[in-house]
Amino acid sequence: MPSDILQVIFKEAINKSFNMVSIDTDTSTSDTVAIIANGLAGKVDIIQFKEALIKMSIDLAKEIARDGEGATKLVEVTVNESSSFSQAKKIAKSIVNSPLVKTAIFGRDPNWGRIAMAIGKCEDELDLNPENISIYFGETLIYKGKPIDSDNLTLIQNYLENSDIKIKVSLGLGNQEATVWGCDLSYDYVKINGSYTT
Repeated sequence: MPSDILQVIFKEAINKSFNMVSIDTDTSTSDTVAIIANGLAGKVDIIQFKEALIKMSIDLAKEIARDGEGATKLVEVTVNESSSFSQAKKIAKSIVNSPLVKTAIFGRDPNWGRIAMAIGKCEDELDLNPENISIYFGETLIYKGKPIDSDNLTLIQNYLENSDIKIKVSLGLGNQEATVWGCDLSYDYVKINGSYTT
């Protein structure tokens, strides 16, 4: 495969995987992704290679999030019905990066208001309308322009016992979407990061 084609495919894979991970909003100076090809595999089907590389990269990205310092849960946030990919990514990252969202997930608190707060922090997204937004924990709808039946809070609290948590936000603006991965924020995160000196 020509190196220029490999570079395009690799960049797409990174943008759908490793660039969609956030543990605590910080980036290590040693964070690196590289791909090496020596041609020994011979001719490859570019489409199959691209699909396999993207899938593998997403799987590895999830493992990075799952293995975050002190993490007890993998958190996947999908924002859809967005007007653009960049808007969806910004809002999804705002949610997954929020310390209040992260601690609520750790504490198994079905607090959809913290997700609404994280959406609201994206104050330059002027086309957002709370009446058009839907918020889900897993498959359970908790907010659709207004809070849904409070009985769903118990369902969500039970759902938050799982080790993999999915949050979905539909903006009601368009057909673009983005998925990001992160983790919860536990007591151990503070202990790990506060107890060593570099």
